[in-house]
Amino acid sequence: MKLQTILFPNEQICDEEALYLHKEEGFILFDGFFNLFYLEKHHKYCDLDGLSLELCIHGIKNIVLMHDRDVIREVDCTDAVVSGLDRLKGKTNPVDEDRRISIELPYHEYQKGVFWFKAEPVGIDADWNVSGHFEGKTKAWESNSAVESITTGKQNVSTSPVPAEKKQKNIEIAVNICTYKREPYVIRNMRSLMTWLSGKDIDGKKTEAAEHMHIFIVDNGQTLSDNVEFRCILNELYKSTSESSRELTNESQDIKNTKDTKSDSLITVIPNANTGGTGGFSRGMLEAIERKDVLDLTHLLMMDDDAVFDSDLFIRLYGFLSTLKEEFAGITVGGALMREDYRYIQHAAGEWYEALKVHNDHLLVDLRDYDVCTSDWMTGTESEHPLYGAWWCCCYNMDAITKENIPLPIFVHHDDIQFGLKQKERGIVFLNGICVWHQGFELVFPGVKQYYNMRNILITAYISELNYLKKHMKWWAIKRYIGMFISYRYGDCELVYRGVMDFLKGKQWLLTTDPEQLHKELMDTYNRICPKLPYNQIKSYVNDIKTDISTEELRSYYTWDRFIGSKRKILSINGWFLPADNELKVLTPLDSPWDTYRHKQILLYEPATKKGYIMKRDNAELFKGMYRIVKMAISIDLWMFSGSKW
Repeated sequence: MKLQTILFPNEQICDEEALYLHKEEGFILFDGFFNLFYLEKHHKYCDLDGLSLELCIHGIKNIVLMHDRDVIREVDCTDAVVSGLDRLKGKTNPVDEDRRISIELPYHEYQKGVFWFKAEPVGIDADWNVSGHFEGKTKAWESNSAVESITTGKQNVSTSPVPAEKKQKNIEIAVNICTYKREPYVIRNMRSLMTWLSGKDIDGKKTEAAEHMHIFIVDNGQTLSDNVEFRCILNELYKSTSESSRELTNESQDIKNTKDTKSDSLITVIPNANTGGTGGFSRGMLEAIERKDVLDLTHLLMMDDDAVFDSDLFIRLYGFLSTLKEEFAGITVGGALMREDYRYIQHAAGEWYEALKVHNDHLLVDLRDYDVCTSDWMTGTESEHPLYGAWWCCCYNMDAITKENIPLPIFVHHDDIQFGLKQKERGIVFLNGICVWHQGFELVFPGVKQYYNMRNILITAYISELNYLKKHMKWWAIKRYIGMFISYRYGDCELVYRGVMDFLKGKQWLLTTDPEQLHKELMDTYNRICPKLPYNQIKSYVNDIKTDISTEELRSYYTWDRFIGSKRKILSINGWFLPADNELKVLTPLDSPWDTYRHKQILLYEPATKKGYIMKRDNAELFKGMYRIVKMAISIDLWMFSGSKW
């Protein structure tokens, strides 16, 4: 069973070489994050009888097997046995020709750490090539390939299959993607998928994982199927995966319990109302439930539509799930989030929720650092229960996907947290290479999502930590409002206030509210208060807008320091009643809200969109804010006095 492919930098996905390999003293070191093999996780969760390194090499004279920083064994490729097929072709120099070799790894001798390998080319400027994968052997593993098999102390040619003692697990993965008028992102990802599907491994075979995937694209905008480029891509995709061209599967087609239905369901576009990311993911869950028996679905992978992925994540996911021990069959497999601006930075690999906050113990780590990639928290199995997986990439056993577990209709935000908290007992595991790249969250203002941030955090807290919520809800809400107010974010003030008040209306109000209509109303309100200006117009106001954001600035965003104001600023409401200058202060999401001190007007600028809006000190907003703060406090007290029901 193929567990993970040897990867190289890719301009379309990630071209950061240090994430894949290094070059040192005449060797190519495959010790980058994506090419490490984590031992502890596979030993604990997987039922493997052995592990091998399957390679196709050219221009390589030595392979050095490594465990952590220690050499396990050196393989002299110039002395390796030339296969019978090569002899028939008259090939005698194993270095100058493409060679397929299989190297057994001492899997059972090492319980922790990482495996990786070095390759030594025949010369510094030599024409060399290495491709291949780590292959796990189970009791059902078979190999009919006549390849050079290099085992400890011996060399032989494997020509007979290993007898199968038990049937391989049936794994069928549905990929649940929700989109809303984001055709460029979907088209990009489908092109990437098509490239992967048309590729072959070192044995000339198409990947097994591709035969066990079913992609559901929930189209909240109902525009995707009309896109000509998207339809052309799918037609090409179908032609490459079937002897006959297949039409685009549509929700209106009946699902029949036949093998043909199963093979034709590679990609299904599901038109849906604009119920937000939560509603779209919920619809995908319901579709998976309905198709579970027809497609023999065992797992559901949640993925963002605008995330960049390397298709090898499907190989790694399928291989891991196919070799799981029975006791861990229900475990969740989480995906890490990498940054699109700094592609070597891992934003998160599992987070936990407590005290009205999302916590991340290892935020924005640099994966070019070998010590980080091999640290205990990366390679170990100690954090399988406290964490949840976010829906940029997270895979659940279908046993967890039930109609009773479908997320509440909260439109966006906290659906993955609420769902993940219910799955904590199943445990969660994160593997290197199962990840996506995504735009940073701190480079734009929340906008209308501020409403969902407020309301949905309160819902999550009510479900998971009611006692804490009752003690801290009032001051938490007031501080959020003040933070928006002192930075002149009046649109956010509106949404903070409304989010709290709508939460207090209770669950029944939420269930009877039209989420699409509510979202439209919120958008209209926010755009009226905060009309965005294009970049060209913004530059007419100020010419020194900073566009380059350093990793240090990104990390400072997640510290509490920027929210700490001096006594002078606090007592004067950030200089509200003091004389103000006429300078147009530029404020980004990364800056402290206190930076508006004694400025009459500010430009709220988003580095990601290069858009912004100008806001001014407004006494009417001050009095409105005072009224709202008092009303929120009284309403929260009345809610708790009446029994804190939701």
